[in-house]
Amino acid sequence: MDLQCKVLGSLAVRINGQDVTPSAPKMRRILTLLLLRSNAPVNMDDLVLELWGNQPPPSSRTTVHTYIHKLRSLLFPAHLARYGFALHTKQQSYFLEIPPPCLDLHRFEYLVRRGESALERDEPRLAAESLREALRLWREPEMSAMETGALLAAHVTGLEESRLRALELRIGADLQLGRHRELLSELKELVITNPRSEVFHGHLMLALHRCHRRDEALRVYQRFRRAMVEEMGLEPSQLLQEAHQAVLAGEPAPNVIPRKAQVVTAAERPAQLPSDSADFVGRGDLVEDSIRWLTSAGLADLAPRVLSVHGMPGVGKTAFSVRVAQRVRARFEGGQLYACLGASGDEAREPADILGGFLRAAGFSERLPGDLEDRAALFRTWTSTKRVLVVLDDVRSAGQIQPLLPAGPRCAVVLTSRRGIHPAVGSRVVGLDPLEPAESAELLSAMVGRERIAGERARVDRIAQLCGGLPLALRAVGAQLSAVPGWPIRTVLHQLEQSVRRLDALSFHDLDVRGRIAGSYRDMPRRAQLAFRKFATGGTAALTEAEAASSLGYDRSEIGRILLTLVDHGLLRVSGETNSAVNYEFHPLIRCYAEELVEDAARRRPLIRRHRTPFCTHRRRRRPG
Repeated sequence: MDLQCKVLGSLAVRINGQDVTPSAPKMRRILTLLLLRSNAPVNMDDLVLELWGNQPPPSSRTTVHTYIHKLRSLLFPAHLARYGFALHTKQQSYFLEIPPPCLDLHRFEYLVRRGESALERDEPRLAAESLREALRLWREPEMSAMETGALLAAHVTGLEESRLRALELRIGADLQLGRHRELLSELKELVITNPRSEVFHGHLMLALHRCHRRDEALRVYQRFRRAMVEEMGLEPSQLLQEAHQAVLAGEPAPNVIPRKAQVVTAAERPAQLPSDSADFVGRGDLVEDSIRWLTSAGLADLAPRVLSVHGMPGVGKTAFSVRVAQRVRARFEGGQLYACLGASGDEAREPADILGGFLRAAGFSERLPGDLEDRAALFRTWTSTKRVLVVLDDVRSAGQIQPLLPAGPRCAVVLTSRRGIHPAVGSRVVGLDPLEPAESAELLSAMVGRERIAGERARVDRIAQLCGGLPLALRAVGAQLSAVPGWPIRTVLHQLEQSVRRLDALSFHDLDVRGRIAGSYRDMPRRAQLAFRKFATGGTAALTEAEAASSLGYDRSEIGRILLTLVDHGLLRVSGETNSAVNYEFHPLIRCYAEELVEDAARRRPLIRRHRTPFCTHRRRRRPG
C-alpha cells in the first residue's frame, strides 16, 4: 500500500496514488488535528473546542461523531488496518494509527534529529544534507488555506518554529562547510522576515565577516541591538556579543549556535490539561476569583503565581483545578503541563520521573540528565522566559513539588491536595466545601437528565442529603443511574437509607468514596487514627478541644495537635466557634467510614473464653512396648 499524508503545507492524503483529501472544512480540521497528534489519543472536548471554540452548539458532539463516521468511510477501509492505518475509538477519544514514514511531519522530525546528531559528531556535511532534505518537505505556508481554531493555531505556531529551527541548524552546518558567500542573499532576506531572530543575525554577521565585509557585519549587530533595546529593553545574548567583539578585533567569529543545540519540535508548546467536566456545577465565585489571582500582575511580578486547592477526599479538587486551568489556558501560550503525583495511591510518583515527562513534552530529547537537580535546573531554564501553566494534582507535601515549580515570573501553578499546602510565600489557598443542596441536585440532573428526575425532586434532595453534598458520592450515584436507564430513583434512595454500610452504595467502578477516605486515614499517625475512630463514632454533632481531651484523657496541647492533624488530612472540619471554643465536626460520610472501622475491628477481635479447660494433672499411662 502506498500511503502519503501531508500536513507541512496544505492538507493532503493520497492512497495508492489517489487523492482522497476531504473537502469539507470542518472534516479537514478534524483530520489535521488527528494527524498532528497521530498515534496518541485526541479527546472529544478538544475536537469540539477546535471547531466551535468556547461556545459550541448543543449538537456539537453528535456533529463530531458524524464527521468521524464520514472520515472512516472515506479514508479508513477495513483492509488498511493490517498496514497500521486505522482510526480507533477509545471511550471519549479518537486514536489515529499511522506508520511514521507515511506522515511528512514524522519524516521531518526524524531528519532534523539526524541532522542534529551529525552536528554533535562534527559531521557538518551529513547534517546539512539531512536538514536540507527535511526542509524540502515544506511545500508552502502551513495550512494556509484552512481556517483554524485555538488548537490548530497553536500547532501552526509550533510547526513554524520547528521549521525555523531546522533552517538555523542547516545554515550553521553550511557555514561550517565554508559556504558563507552562497548564504549571503538568503540570510539578508531572513533577517528582514525574522527581525527578532538572534541566530539569523549572528549567521549574517559571521558570513559577512568571512567575506571581509566587517563594516557591514558591525552594522547588522548595531541595528539588531538598537531594536532589541528600544522594543524589549534587552541586550543581545552573550554569544552574539562575543561574535561582535571578534568582528571588532578582526578575529575569527564563533558560531552563533552551539553544535549540541536542542532541536525544538512542535511539542515545544505542550497542551496536557485534562478535559473540563461538562457537568461541573457551583463554585462560580471561587472559579472567577482564582482566575483573577492567576492572571493578574503581582506587585513585584518576580515569581510565578501559585494556587493551592485543598479539601476533604472526594470534594472535587481535581475538577475545580481543571476548570480554572482550562479557563486560563489561552493566557499561557508557552504550554500547559499536567501531572498527577499520586498521593492518594499506594506509591507517590517521583519528581524526577515527572520532570522527565515535562521536558520531553517541551521538545527535549530522550538524552535527559538523570539527576533530579539537573532536570529541575533544565526545567527552570526552559520556563524562565515563557508563559507556562503547570497543574500538579494529588500532592502529598510541599517538598514533593519544589523541583516541579517553574521559574518564570509569567508562569503559574495550580496544585491540589487533601492538605492546605503553601509551596511558596504568597501562594493563594482555596478550600473547597461540599456542594449546597441545590447544587447537588443540579449535578445529579446534569448526569442523569432533567427529564428523568422531573417529579422526583424530594427523593433527589434526600439522596443529596445522604451524600452530604460530596461530589464524588453524587457522581457515584449519578453514574449508577446513567448506566441503568430504567433503574428507579426510589430504589437508589432505598439502598442508601436502609444499607447498614452506606459506602457500599457509593461505589461504582473507579468512583469509590470509601477508597478516597481510606487514603487520607492511612496517611495519619497511629494516635491520630485512634482519635479519629473514637471521635467520629462518639455520636455528638460537634466537638470542642476540651471535650476531645476529656474523652481520650490527653492534655490540651496534645489533643490540639491531633485535631489539627485530622483537619489537615481532610477528615475533620471547623464548623464555628462557641464561647471562644472552636467547634469541630465530621462529614456524615466520614462518620460512616469511622463506624465501619470500629465494626471491622470488633469482628476481627478474637473471642475471649470465659472458662478455661483445666490442665490434666495425672500422667498418661505408658502403653506396653
